[in-house]
Amino acid sequence: MKEFLKMFFASALAIAFVFFGGFMLTILFVGALSSMSAPEPVVKKGSVMVFDMDANIQDSPVSFTQEQLLNEAIGNVGPQNYALRDILRALDKAAGDTHIKSLYLRGSLKSSNYGSGFAALKEVREAIIDFKEISGKPVIAYLVYPTDKDLYLASTADKIILNPEGLILNVGMASEPIFFAGFFKKYGIGVQVTKAGEFKSAAESFVMEKMSAPAREQTEALLEDLWDEYVEALSERAEMSPAQFQSLVDQKGLLTAKDALEAGIVDELGFADSVIRTLKEVSDDESEKLEYNAASFSDYILASRETVSGDHIAIVYAEGAIVMGEGNVGQVGGTKLAREIRELRQDEKVKAIVLRVNSPGGSALASEEIQHEIRLANRKIPVVVSMGTVAASGGYWISTYADKIYAEPNTITGSIGVIGMFMNIKEIANRHGFTFDVVKTGKFADVLSISRPKSPEEMAIIQKEVDEVYSDFLRKVAEGRNQPLAKIEKIAEGRVWSGADALELGLVDELGGLEKAIAHAAKMADMTEGAQVKDYPTPTDFLEELMKNLTGSASIRQSNPAIEKFESVLDEISSIAKWNDPKGVYAVLPYKMEAN
Repeated sequence: MKEFLKMFFASALAIAFVFFGGFMLTILFVGALSSMSAPEPVVKKGSVMVFDMDANIQDSPVSFTQEQLLNEAIGNVGPQNYALRDILRALDKAAGDTHIKSLYLRGSLKSSNYGSGFAALKEVREAIIDFKEISGKPVIAYLVYPTDKDLYLASTADKIILNPEGLILNVGMASEPIFFAGFFKKYGIGVQVTKAGEFKSAAESFVMEKMSAPAREQTEALLEDLWDEYVEALSERAEMSPAQFQSLVDQKGLLTAKDALEAGIVDELGFADSVIRTLKEVSDDESEKLEYNAASFSDYILASRETVSGDHIAIVYAEGAIVMGEGNVGQVGGTKLAREIRELRQDEKVKAIVLRVNSPGGSALASEEIQHEIRLANRKIPVVVSMGTVAASGGYWISTYADKIYAEPNTITGSIGVIGMFMNIKEIANRHGFTFDVVKTGKFADVLSISRPKSPEEMAIIQKEVDEVYSDFLRKVAEGRNQPLAKIEKIAEGRVWSGADALELGLVDELGGLEKAIAHAAKMADMTEGAQVKDYPTPTDFLEELMKNLTGSASIRQSNPAIEKFESVLDEISSIAKWNDPKGVYAVLPYKMEAN
């Protein structure tokens, strides 16, 4: 027995040692990582600030995902996510850094969810211009196969160098929605739709094979507004009139490197070595080595994040489709966002709220849940809305009661309308031998069932609900915007507007970006210049996510340009599953409107 106890305690001690040792190793590893996170960037004299545009620029704070953590750990670093305010702060900090001699733009912008949209890029573009004007430091850009978005940002550069084999793609904007009616019909999936608003075309892609006339009309008008703003920026850079620029791209279709050089869109053709020589020249680097001192933009972002204590302005982000409940990554959970706003309005340190909206809308019920808390908050403190790339339908719903609404000229907004969409699997199920039967206590007890199409009587009931939600939507916009209901009825109908048009129509108050909205909120709250600002929700850092995911798993995924279009189709189809309004009623933008 004594021998047994001896062996038992020895084994227990060994297990404890292994466990404790492993735990301590983890702590030491985490501690080492923590010590490695330098809050202040180390910048050599004569450095070049490198802004890799191979990134997705989103509105909301950036947090690490499980997948990103694993990829970082194995050195498989893909496209980064940059938060808009992080970029603005980093550029402002770099402007005053005497060690930094120039800004270098390279790469090609990526887009995820609603990131890297033209409204956000306009703010970044203006920040780069401010960087030049304040600091007097040159901006150099190197492009290979630039898209419209790349050129839009790079047009701020003092010198644009294009690869001699490069090609300027997408000289124009196009919206190409995917239509699934034929697919659903082929595979026996039924779709029934109700709507309120002539231009409310959000569900067209599921029941039609091409755009309706109203949808085409509003898309054409919107793209024209967005393109005009873009052409103005590019033609000014090339020192030609907008008409001349338009004629050029219409004649050429795609611009070769030589075409771009002759037109003055770029300043020089060259490879990486030419770029390095230029960077050394503007940085007063006289060394013979073909290299330059690069300062990390990501490090600057970390160094520029603010520690907030005391009274402050809260920036709350609504980025992604609006859904019921907590929502997932890339979604706006109605319950979650409403709770955050409720907590903020009860926080005595929060003196104003800026709601940054980058959302196509979604669930009408979830939108109302958010709007309710916005109205309650606005009774106590100022609430200002800053519209990003998209603030339409449900995205406009949650904005309408703000003290002031800011939008960029190329913001996509409006879409004040409502749809109801219901799918059924009767045909495809029957085709494969599945049948359904029902016992019910009321005539309409199974009205939301997916086992069968809805009867005309049931669709009439649903249409009545859609009409009532639409009437409520109109009334709230009229009330929130202090406009006659008759006026709102005329400009609603689900019609999508650019920010520039929305200003003329009274749907927004002023053109401007996030920083302008923050400044106005500070003024309303009687806060002095330099008021503290805090993002909500606060971004999680590397260590926080690491500890959260120590026992988790992650997949490694490489993008494949060859299947991106196919993936977009799957994304569109899978998005249906995220439409979770219990009544099946949605205030959502027509398809996923993109200007490419």
